[in-house]
Amino acid sequence: MLKFNINKLSPREVRSLLRDPNNREDGVLVGAAFAKNLIGGDYFVPLARRLRTYFGSKAGAKYSKDSFIKSKKPRRYKENLGLKAILPDPVYDPLKLPTINSGTKLGQGIPLSMFANAPGSKGTLNHLSQADRKEIAKNLYCQVPLIEGFRNQAKFRNYSLFVSDGLVKKQDTETLTSGDIRDLQTKGRAVVYEVLDNKGKNDPQATFELANYWKDNHLFQGLILHFDSMEPLTEDRYANRHDNIEFLDPTREYHAEIIVVMPNVDYYYRGNFERRVRTDINFRPFIKGGLGHFQYK
Repeated sequence: MLKFNINKLSPREVRSLLRDPNNREDGVLVGAAFAKNLIGGDYFVPLARRLRTYFGSKAGAKYSKDSFIKSKKPRRYKENLGLKAILPDPVYDPLKLPTINSGTKLGQGIPLSMFANAPGSKGTLNHLSQADRKEIAKNLYCQVPLIEGFRNQAKFRNYSLFVSDGLVKKQDTETLTSGDIRDLQTKGRAVVYEVLDNKGKNDPQATFELANYWKDNHLFQGLILHFDSMEPLTEDRYANRHDNIEFLDPTREYHAEIIVVMPNVDYYYRGNFERRVRTDINFRPFIKGGLGHFQYK
């Protein structure tokens, strides 16, 4: 059983802990978080009322002059993502560096601390050897093309990309499920992103659009578009009666995240980039092999 001080946990940290199935089944953790109003009653609901938009796992076709094929007129094409490796930038390739620390840059404006000091996981590098740091930095480097892709897209110019949950240090009393998200986070193979609007608010629509852009244009092993309604209300009208709820409160908005998982890659950043996608609702798989946008308003 996980030992924790509920008075020192934030809703974001509780969300990070709940990524592991063992922690989700820990009634003491869930009950204490619910009693302390760190999660609301909607957390217990596995269903969504309405699917607004859906995209399958295959890359969508585009019309453009700018593609791998050069044309004077806009043409319909699909990106060629049958690649088996990421091409590293020699300036930022961590495998070429003698030492790794939190200030190590994996790209322009992308320090390792962006992942190591994320507020949800609050991991550090202090417990890791240089060999382990280099392995984790290599895994996290695979995320750089996705971040740069977001920054280079005009449609996201008014949004910011925020790493909410990055490198995880397993707690002494924590039992992690091998190969699941939180376990992969201890290795730097999984990162959780939020898309924020110009007021710093979580934006589910933009998050859905970014997930679809990444699906169509970038390499990864798995991508999970995650929606949850665990954020508590100031006055939770469903408190103490969650067993009778059939659907999430239609007056609320989802909190949206994108979880990107990378494969084991070798020294040349070669790996099995399967590019599998799914959509989760409150930590439960809802759409396998597709991305859905759920909106109540």
